[in-house]
Amino acid sequence: MFALPDSTLITGAVTNENGEFLLDPNRDNDKKMFIQLSFIGYTTRIVEARSDQTIILEDDALLLGEVVVKGYLPKIRLRNDALVTTVQNSVLSKAGTGNDVLKRLPLLTGENGNFSVFGKGGATIFINNREMRNPSELDNLNSSDIKEVEIITNPGARYDASVKAVIRITTVRKVGDGFSFDVRSSYWQSQNTDLRDQINMNYRSTSSTVMTAEKLN
Repeated sequence: MFALPDSTLITGAVTNENGEFLLDPNRDNDKKMFIQLSFIGYTTRIVEARSDQTIILEDDALLLGEVVVKGYLPKIRLRNDALVTTVQNSVLSKAGTGNDVLKRLPLLTGENGNFSVFGKGGATIFINNREMRNPSELDNLNSSDIKEVEIITNPGARYDASVKAVIRITTVRKVGDGFSFDVRSSYWQSQNTDLRDQINMNYRSTSSTVMTAEKLN
């Protein structure tokens, strides 16, 4: 739940198994409130906050396709100060890259390694407790290697005062020493058809990580 005109985050909640939720804004002013509703597999909606309303979300055709037959929708839960989404063994593990996963999570907007948390602004991203320095790291991260993603809207004293919001990505296994690569193909169709191949190469050691990606149009 957010308040106008500055989109200040008031409170949040996760629905029960019946899709029901309860929000207590502790309203002490006349600001207009609105709610952003997100659920994996459905399009996000923003509506005015009113009591006892029924809100219907539309299917997200990108997620509710064939892949749903082969995987489960991810579990989303609140854990301390974070909204945690389990990616492993869910439909999101088939999304493609780290970018593709984050674009489909509640509260997040952005692309190409630059993401914002709704009502908070630009987020600092960590991968396995290491701050991400290069936006291309998300493009090099395979969605099947992601265990879970935490979205922290109130970072607190644990982080630098300049940090407005935090996205923490935990992989299925901590990547150790060694060389790896993968090849991906992407297909878009709007006014024109675009087919793009990408080769990702990674070398990781205890002290450093080197990543490179070659895109072939």
